[in-house]
Amino acid sequence: MNFSDIFGLAADPAAAYVAQASLGLVMYFVFRHFSQVYVRRFLRTWSRSWLAFSIYMISTVILMANMDDQQPYPPVGWVVVNIIAQVGSFLHIVYILIGSYQLVLSKPVNRKLYKIIIVVVAFIGVVTAVAYSQDPAAGYERYLFRVGSRSVVSGFGFLLAGLVVWMNPKFTRGVGQKMLSVSFLAFSAYQVFYILILFFDLQGEQTLLPGSRGLINLMMIAVMSMSMVMWLLEDEREKLRKVNKDLDSFLYSTSHDLRAPITSILGLTYLGKAELHEEKGREYMELIEQRAQKLNMILTDILRLSKTKKLDIRMQTIRFSDLVKEAISDIQFSKGTSGIRLDYDSDADNMFYSDYNQISIVLSNLISNAVKYHRLNQEDPYIRINFKRISGNVRITVEDNGQGIPPQSLGKIFDMFFRASQETDGTGLGLYIVKEALSKIKGKIDVDSEFGKGTTFTIMLENA
Repeated sequence: MNFSDIFGLAADPAAAYVAQASLGLVMYFVFRHFSQVYVRRFLRTWSRSWLAFSIYMISTVILMANMDDQQPYPPVGWVVVNIIAQVGSFLHIVYILIGSYQLVLSKPVNRKLYKIIIVVVAFIGVVTAVAYSQDPAAGYERYLFRVGSRSVVSGFGFLLAGLVVWMNPKFTRGVGQKMLSVSFLAFSAYQVFYILILFFDLQGEQTLLPGSRGLINLMMIAVMSMSMVMWLLEDEREKLRKVNKDLDSFLYSTSHDLRAPITSILGLTYLGKAELHEEKGREYMELIEQRAQKLNMILTDILRLSKTKKLDIRMQTIRFSDLVKEAISDIQFSKGTSGIRLDYDSDADNMFYSDYNQISIVLSNLISNAVKYHRLNQEDPYIRINFKRISGNVRITVEDNGQGIPPQSLGKIFDMFFRASQETDGTGLGLYIVKEALSKIKGKIDVDSEFGKGTTFTIMLENA
């Protein structure tokens, strides 16, 4: 039992070529779509390569269906379809190489040169397709010249493309890039092997024709197409990561630089209020100070968000009581803090394993929010902080009996710039920063709130 018998292709070898044609059409539409989304020239060229490949495979199926016609000379229709198949096969390789050139150099091929290449390749395809077509005794030579030329072009073309993908530093060194390079080189090696079979008539030629060769081609083309998509997505993801990193750096440096003049403005308004005795002038100074404080608050939150994104994760052993003390020191002079009872066990030795900076940002924001949205006119305003270890995980709760959150706002509080209450100052970034910081250390946060009675935030840290 040979290879094609195992997969059931000996009886219907055309099935493998139909599958390849279908896969080629799918990849044509995929890369055409990506070329429109990312506006990349090489993607449009690669989409044409898959269209040419699909045309080549469809023509091959048509030729196989009429292979048994016993005529001294091939009919005109057979020759035409053979030309289409040959030209499609050559263009498939040429478009892959042109696309690789466009990608590596990030510039288009000269339009005139582009047309010349296509015309020359098409001419060679026609010549190799019609060679020996009028010689009834040269059936094997005709087949050898036609199919052998395809294998030579494919072998050389995919070898060159594979080396470009593997060696060029512009490519993202991910799984997709490695798979794509290996699949190109493997397909090239297979074409070389097939050329040896054709020219030296090695034993076992029939095991490759026609069924198993179609199956092997199908598997290699499938791996190649999947690798191209994987590499494209990995490369775009890497570019997006770099853009986000640059944007984070810009936000951080800009916000940091803007805080200096804001601090100066606040200092000048303080002096102005002390020096001015006119009521109207003091009123204006008060308004300037309020607006400057608002801007300073926005810049502070942007800096926190940028810091959360920029900081690398550094896992270490943390004492929870130290975190709480640091968070309290940050807000101890905030408005209303002195009137709130802070309930936590300052002596407990609660150690856990996580990133200190990210957890510090989370805890500071939650406690600051609890102070900001509290009800100071009630009998016993409090903020209760609790730490509990559950198996290998850690649960941290921050509970208050403040204003609470309206039910219609609960699903939006972690959105950027969302504010559940307009009665207090805030930027709407605090809880968004909390969520971003926890996502970096694989933490989760839930909220339970009753409007007018209070809110409880629960943080779960796995393997902490």
